[in-house]
Amino acid sequence: MSSLSEFFYGATLPAPAFAAAFAAVLFATTMKAFSGFGFGLAVVPLLSLVLPPAVAVPMSLMLDLIGSVQLAPMARKQADWHSLRLLVPAAFVAIPVGVYALSAVSPHHLKVGISIILLMTVALMVSGARLPTRLPMPAVLGVGGVAGLLSGGIAMPGPPVMVYFLARSTSAAINRSSLLMFFFFTDVGSIAAGLVTGVVSHRTILLSLLLSPALVIGNILGHRLFGIAHESLYRRITLALLAIIAVVTMTQAAMS
Repeated sequence: MSSLSEFFYGATLPAPAFAAAFAAVLFATTMKAFSGFGFGLAVVPLLSLVLPPAVAVPMSLMLDLIGSVQLAPMARKQADWHSLRLLVPAAFVAIPVGVYALSAVSPHHLKVGISIILLMTVALMVSGARLPTRLPMPAVLGVGGVAGLLSGGIAMPGPPVMVYFLARSTSAAINRSSLLMFFFFTDVGSIAAGLVTGVVSHRTILLSLLLSPALVIGNILGHRLFGIAHESLYRRITLALLAIIAVVTMTQAAMS
């Protein structure tokens, strides 16, 4: 019994730290449930205030996966499966290459490059530029491959896929659902790899389960906010989030 108590005690946090972690997860989940992206970027820096980064990063993946399970049944009905059937396998194939590439390319330069591309994309989208609704298969595979490279290299698969969906003329509902499903699948792959390598520990799993009420509440809030936002408002907010992500990424690179 004492060993069982020690097992659970090691996964708990002091009340103030737990409250801060709960608020961080609630905020990040609400943002993702509304826009379809941004959970990891928002929650990792906030969780790192009360947890070591080595715990915060895999924990963000576990939390994202738990939260995605709640939204996946809804999202799969509206997702662009034509694109996802190409994007997801391409990402999985490229993840190991990204891990290897990390030893050759500085994460600092990768993050700077991502932030510049995102800012340029936001500027183009504000100007009214759009991608075609259907891109050639090699282009879609390329987007998925770049996402996988970034996932393996710096644990940031989102930027190319966010640009791919948000720059097209498809509806906000389809874009949001497609992003939610893409991150659901990549979270599954990342968690599986983390369990095999031991990066995802019992503490990560238990803490994520303890914080799961914040995921439920945040998903409900974000989904309701999306329901009352019209297409143009959704587009303005998501473009603002992309710009914020770009600035935060560049700031992180400058401080690293």
